[in-house]
Amino acid sequence: MKKRTKKIALALLIVFIVTCLPLCLTACSIFDKYNSARLNMLAEEFPFVLLGNDVLSWNVFSVDPEKSFGYKQSGEPSWYDYQAATEEDMKDTYEALNMFHSEFKKVKFAKLKGNEVTIYRYLENSLTSYLSYYGSTYALDFTLIGSSYIDSQGGYVASFADSVENFAFRNEQDVKNLLAITRSTRTAFTTYLDYLGDRVDEGYPLFDETIVAMQDYLKSVIEKGGDYYLYALIRNKINSASFLSDTAKKDYISQYSDALTNSFMSGIKILAEGLNEYKGYYTKNGVSYLTACGKAGEAYYEWRFEHQTGMRNVNYDEVYDELLDILIDSYTKMNGILEQVKNLTDPKVKADFEAYLNEEKALLGLTTPEEMLTYLKTAAKSIVPDLKTVPEIDFKYMDETVAEISSSMAYYLKSPIDEKDSTEHITLNPHYLEGQPTTMLTTIAHEGYPGHLYAYVNEKENYSNLLMTSSSTTAFAEGWAKYTEIALLEHIAATSNDKAVKLYAEFYSYYTIVGYAENALYDIEYNYFGYGLDDFIGEDDTPEDIESLKGLLQLLMENPTVFIPYGYGVTVMVDIHNTARTALGNNYSEADFNGVLLSEGMGPTLARAYEITEEYIANKG
Repeated sequence: MKKRTKKIALALLIVFIVTCLPLCLTACSIFDKYNSARLNMLAEEFPFVLLGNDVLSWNVFSVDPEKSFGYKQSGEPSWYDYQAATEEDMKDTYEALNMFHSEFKKVKFAKLKGNEVTIYRYLENSLTSYLSYYGSTYALDFTLIGSSYIDSQGGYVASFADSVENFAFRNEQDVKNLLAITRSTRTAFTTYLDYLGDRVDEGYPLFDETIVAMQDYLKSVIEKGGDYYLYALIRNKINSASFLSDTAKKDYISQYSDALTNSFMSGIKILAEGLNEYKGYYTKNGVSYLTACGKAGEAYYEWRFEHQTGMRNVNYDEVYDELLDILIDSYTKMNGILEQVKNLTDPKVKADFEAYLNEEKALLGLTTPEEMLTYLKTAAKSIVPDLKTVPEIDFKYMDETVAEISSSMAYYLKSPIDEKDSTEHITLNPHYLEGQPTTMLTTIAHEGYPGHLYAYVNEKENYSNLLMTSSSTTAFAEGWAKYTEIALLEHIAATSNDKAVKLYAEFYSYYTIVGYAENALYDIEYNYFGYGLDDFIGEDDTPEDIESLKGLLQLLMENPTVFIPYGYGVTVMVDIHNTARTALGNNYSEADFNGVLLSEGMGPTLARAYEITEEYIANKG
């Protein structure tokens, strides 16, 4: 939930729903329609609770938010600033959400039909999660230890650049909105120092390493000055705006240049210098921030894990054991394949396998993103049902400035919910286009077909629902996308006649599980079980190994549970697919099962994923 959501506005919204719904329906004599209307009104209004007046989010989610969802912008938009919360804020928000929840509980689940059942589950999960957050004894602590205003990757400063890239200019009001947001960054960025001060006051200061790395990032932006890529990016966006006259374009380009220089860059300089004041406070080196935060850190980790997975009352020892079991099993099978390769008598097969392993040779000869996508659309037919309409898919590329510091090979940005037959975009990091062909292939499967892009377009075809898009659980979405990588590799192994290809595809499928399950284990150990740096260092670790470990731990410390959606998500996905295959034998259909699994959108809870699997087995068995 956006921290800047106005508590009074939230309360008024809920009062409106509570008072107006009965008035709207008193003339209705059929209870089922009353029940359905109550759910639909709550489901339509709850995204307003989540998004508030966040112009940036509304711009991404919708082409016409007023026509499609009834959203009307109020006031001048601004960038995310830090505003200290109080116990009263937490209490007021909790009470307002609880009022909303009270209305929700009046909906009779047994009376719902069709898609309403799915909508109910999404709303129930989202409400439960936020009530847990704002109702926690540590809710006020969460607002400090759970934010990302400051981290070594730039925090919300870097997010501003991402938002500019993804902000659509559809009309002149959009141009004005982003200009206002850009002008607000100086004030917003400098409030992050207030955030750091509050962390210090509450006993949650940052590591010097985090602060220094943040300053290094800020300085790299400052050094580019007018050559920073946002200047050119915005110029291009404005020049491409067909609704603006040449005179207007020239005027807006001048205004944006001034805003970037005097607001964005100025705010960064103030922040970079001000960070010096907050060095030297953190003394508990070797442990994570959440461990150092004690019970509040433990409670926040539990909330974040449950928010991402949709699971409740989680036993973390059991989760740990599940991850460890699949890690050991996959690692054993992976090493078994390496042993097979070692014993090969055909030198060419062995050489080809090693070439695939080192990514010196492209799997199936696929070397360009376009070739890979064409292959994936065909291969996906064995994994998922066909979409009603195959979307147009376009590749975009990160700016060099971003690509240099980004660890992402690619990402998929969802098209607006209310945009029909939209062109879908996958953004690639040009630094990875050569040298890692297999990783690029599985990444495009993950981000595109049959991963995120497929799942989202499938959801739009069946729902086009703002609530589901804004409140989905990331562990299902990322677990699904990671599973599609594995399913693709299994398809390649099953259909190829090339011995080296078959061995490598099978090896890499296990390797994929091992990498993410292992990182998820590190996350739980470091952020929840309280392991320190020394607990992770082995006797045989080289200085390079230790430096790599420190980098991983810093990422986990600043982004707790970052690997849970991937590592635990894929663990669950592999488990439910294996369960369905084993139970159904010859009656099992991969594409049919996945069609049912995705029938409730791209982000139901993992608990629901298990239920869907049980229902599928019962129906097909």
